[in-house]
Amino acid sequence: MDRFALADSLRAANARVMAGQWALLEQRAHVRELERCGLDASMAKSLLQIYEQSQEMNILDRNLHHTVITTAADKPSPVDHDDSDLFDVDDSYFRQAA
Repeated sequence: MDRFALADSLRAANARVMAGQWALLEQRAHVRELERCGLDASMAKSLLQIYEQSQEMNILDRNLHHTVITTAADKPSPVDHDDSDLFDVDDSYFRQAA
């Protein structure tokens, strides 16, 4: 996978973490509101637990993407190789052809 695809994947993982955080905040507010009104909040709490587990997975996924990108950055780029020996050719062949 190239560096741009990895960076795009990391941005998507970060977006999932941010969306998950927003969902957690909203769901916690729903639970508080239901409890404040004296209503049954068991379903809302169950959903909150699912959101929390999902957010844990989102964070792990984001951290994995970050690790992959960091590791990939440590490796030399295939573009950064020394190709000077390719042009260090005896050009007498080309002069004869001309």
